[in-house]
Amino acid sequence: MNSPLPLQGRSVQQAIVPIATQVGMASDGAVAARPTVSIVDDDPNIRAMVAEELADSGCEVVALTNGHDLEKRLAEGGIDLVFLDVQMHDCDGIECLGDLRSRGCTVPVVIFTSLNDPERRRQAQEAGADDYVLKHELLDRLPALLERLLPRRSENRHL
Repeated sequence: MNSPLPLQGRSVQQAIVPIATQVGMASDGAVAARPTVSIVDDDPNIRAMVAEELADSGCEVVALTNGHDLEKRLAEGGIDLVFLDVQMHDCDGIECLGDLRSRGCTVPVVIFTSLNDPERRRQAQEAGADDYVLKHELLDRLPALLERLLPRRSENRHL
């Protein structure tokens, strides 16, 4: 991971998101929109760390603090992949995912957590998670997750 960005009076999210909104060049020279990935976690340090890695991987990042904000943002469209924490102060990520899936949302969702709990993993799978990743493994697994889950973005249905 690159060194932290200078905040200069801005919040961590404000410092990272402008970098994540750039566009890249397609192989034919046309401007290609970057895939948009949402990181949903109530811990600002985790959001900032994962957002920076996603931006470094060529993604536009939408950093959110809870499942309610995620639902609103998905309803607007344009999210290609979601990384959703399990335990947040005001929401359970697995319940949020189940609600999204029951309403027809097919955007790929990776549940991530500090808990290595087989029962929670099973619940996440039943709720429709595309993967379940332990937080300490997330940055190492990020390139493979992006490679595997982003190609489906044209098929994703939002709320």
